Amino acid sequence: MGDFNHGHIQWTSLQSTGREDQEFLNLVQDSFLSQHVLEATRGENVLDIVLSSQKEFVDNVKICEPLGCSDHNQIHFIIKVKGERNRKIRYRRNFHKGRYKDMREYLAKIDWNNTLKNKTATECWNILKSEIDCVVDKFVPLKKQGNGQRRNTYRRKPLEKSSTSK
Repeated sequence: MGDFNHGHIQWTSLQSTGREDQEFLNLVQDSFLSQHVLEATRGENVLDIVLSSQKEFVDNVKICEPLGCSDHNQIHFIIKVKGERNRKIRYRRNFHKGRYKDMREYLAKIDWNNTLKNKTATECWNILKSEIDCVVDKFVPLKKQGNGQRRNTYRRKPLEKSSTSK
């Protein structure tokens, strides 16, 4: 949505007279976009437009009076979206259930003197980090991550009580 300043495009017939306007119209059509504003927004021109990838995403487009000192009319419209979110299951490490004794035993079996011998500090760090990552992958289980919304359980109980007592 916005002021695109392509006033020579006839959006109802998809015709244009100017070269830049025709290029913009071609871009809109090649991108399979729908333009929803069909009435003039400044003078006799449709300069302010609303584009969407699907015609049914935008509804109830109304051209209203300009706001303040603007010479462009306001555009009011409704964007229709579904309330459901695409929930992607995410996992994270459950360090509370990590098998730390097994981790220590695994790391103790590594001959660190030979592994890190004649290495630079950066190389030593990379080797150590790699081994720690390996141990964590092996001995710390994954768990599903929540959706980030915590329940206010301390508030729910009194509310449930008060609503049932009426």
